[in-house]
Amino acid sequence: MRKQTTMGSGLHESMAHFIETLIQKRDFVAVVEYYDAHRAEIDGAGDDLAGSMLRRIAMAHASLSHYPIALKIARTAQAKAARLGESVLLAEIFMTIGGILRDMGELKEAERAFRDAESIFRRNDCPEGQSRALNLLAGLFFHMNDYKNSLAILMDAVQIARKLGDRKKLAYMMGNIGRVQTFVGDFNEAERYLKMNVDLSEQLGDDPEAARAQLSLAYVQIQAARFEDAETVLRRAQLRIDACGTDLDRIILLTYLGELQRRTGRLNDAESTLLSALTLAEKKSPGTALEGRALRQLAELYVQNKNYRLAQKFAARAMVVLEKVEEQVEISHVRKVRGVIAAATGKTETAVREFEAAIDQLDQTGVRWEKFDVMTTAALTGALPRRQSLLYLLRAEEYYSRRGITRRLEQIGRDIRKLDAGSLRAAPTESAAPSDPSLDYLTASPDLQRIKSQLAKLGKSELPLLLTGETGVGKDRMARYYHACICAGRPYVAINCASVPETLLESELFGYRRGAFTGADADKPGLFVKANGGVLFLDEIGDMPLVLQAKLLGVLERRKVMPLGSTEEVSLDFKLVAATNHDLEKMVEEGRFRRDLYYRLSGIAFHIPPLRERKEDIPLLVNWFMRKQGLIGRRDRLPADIMRRFLEYGWPGNIRELENKVKRLEVMADMVADGDLGELARLVFDGDSTEPDSTTLFERVEEFERQLIMEAVLAARGNKCEAARLLGIHEATVRTKLKRYGIVYEGGAVAKHVS
Repeated sequence: MRKQTTMGSGLHESMAHFIETLIQKRDFVAVVEYYDAHRAEIDGAGDDLAGSMLRRIAMAHASLSHYPIALKIARTAQAKAARLGESVLLAEIFMTIGGILRDMGELKEAERAFRDAESIFRRNDCPEGQSRALNLLAGLFFHMNDYKNSLAILMDAVQIARKLGDRKKLAYMMGNIGRVQTFVGDFNEAERYLKMNVDLSEQLGDDPEAARAQLSLAYVQIQAARFEDAETVLRRAQLRIDACGTDLDRIILLTYLGELQRRTGRLNDAESTLLSALTLAEKKSPGTALEGRALRQLAELYVQNKNYRLAQKFAARAMVVLEKVEEQVEISHVRKVRGVIAAATGKTETAVREFEAAIDQLDQTGVRWEKFDVMTTAALTGALPRRQSLLYLLRAEEYYSRRGITRRLEQIGRDIRKLDAGSLRAAPTESAAPSDPSLDYLTASPDLQRIKSQLAKLGKSELPLLLTGETGVGKDRMARYYHACICAGRPYVAINCASVPETLLESELFGYRRGAFTGADADKPGLFVKANGGVLFLDEIGDMPLVLQAKLLGVLERRKVMPLGSTEEVSLDFKLVAATNHDLEKMVEEGRFRRDLYYRLSGIAFHIPPLRERKEDIPLLVNWFMRKQGLIGRRDRLPADIMRRFLEYGWPGNIRELENKVKRLEVMADMVADGDLGELARLVFDGDSTEPDSTTLFERVEEFERQLIMEAVLAARGNKCEAARLLGIHEATVRTKLKRYGIVYEGGAVAKHVS
């Protein structure tokens, strides 16, 4: 390293101070000009000062969008700092390099730079820098639509902020986590973190941050259709923004308030508010996403007003702005608006193209709740075939149900009933239940009964059906129920992808011609062909090898298959049902399952909850299996103490384990001529309890009584007199018990209402 004189060192320190002053003033042009005039002196400084100054100069070039020059200077700074070892300065330079690469679109290289920075900060015991690096890395993943990794990294950053006792940074991170959760579509978690952001910011007296958190919180509540809560939060945010907010905060406030007014039918107020937001955006933030969002909301408003000319005008303006800034989610919403306009003006083909483009675009971003908003809108325009509209609504209903978005779930339920009524009139045979009771999927769960009713209506859709859930929940049984509903009497072909060796699975599925390989002595039709006209059930699809996943995707897309050793394709016409107990989304992220196949399979997806989460099904299933095995008669009822054991058990193996328990009872009963069923049940369950029993005897009796009454009411289809006869008690007693336990019979199912 070149030795410096004291005078030279002092000069370089003065130069570094001057550059830092210009950076703080954001006078980036002056920084660049200063470097051009003093390049030799700056490059000739010691490695530490030269590295520090060059990092600042690279930042100035990057701020002026001179990315290649900025990267070259930053790499020079890196080389100088690297000669000093793994210092904090080197970590800061990697942070700068990561930011430049991110802005250049080199996202993988940017990720590597941010990770290098975090590692060096950690090794230098600099948690503050480590926290900043993690925040930038989380932001990068967010930009890449990798929300899961973004959340995981933010959680690590939160732990560091807690160790540092930095409550301001902690508040900021809580807000970021809440915003990522919003994109993921987990509104409950988003609201929880954003409220923590608000509370911490209020405690710190940080009104600007509290206001921004309140804006994000109100946005979540608007999307969840909790409009009263959103209005309260927006008014509180407005007080803060009026006192200390920026123009950008005001634009966001006005845009969200306008959307809220639009969604609640106050269209005149919404127009005034959104025009104010647009005027301010055009003045203070032209050509940005803020302007594009205001334009898009105005387009939505004029659609709602049925002023399609103005709606088209604002949608076109919004698209120009949003495409320039590459706001994919907002662009998809503009496509949705254009689809609605096309549908309303009789351009059905254009409408369908716009809706499909919007949905495809949102699939790529990973923002799922926005996708279901577009699907719902498309379904209600009348532009799509009725079956596709119903499918879109059912998928949205399933999503809102899983996410606990109650208000939207209630509304979409009403939309489905309206559309469903028309569907049933057009095709009365679609929802027929299987005539053979043994093919039914026994359940008293309202969620599962809803799934059953939806399955019966999807028979003519070409989309595959994906069933997920733990081992033993009855995915195969649900697949057979689906087959019995839509094409009873036609082929039902099933294969477990996990139980067939990879070398045999391809020939089993595709079939082969004689002589295709050693041992192929005759033609063999594959399962694809055997299932023609019926249903093919691929169990444990998550265990299918990647190479076969690609071939399966080709079959599904072309609806044709070529047997091994053949040169001719066979046309196919079957319904595909796939099932898995794996998390396919996680497998996609890990590269163990093809993303394109996952999207293809998840067209209609239903999750079957474990038995421990639907204990109302246990009495039904126990009695069914007991009667099937001949342990009780058709009209006999299982003694209360035996049923209690079944209800208290945790059922880690779900329905399959329950059936096996009953079979064990049957075997033991055969072995012991005078065996008491209650004593045998005690022996079967001894040592098997998976949950601690902390309830009192009184509580257990009440629970068992409630379950019996629910089962009787369900069996009697809501007829209280018949339920009383089945239970052997007076009708007045049934009515009293129903009121006491809050049990009601609605739509073919029993539900527990809490007053």
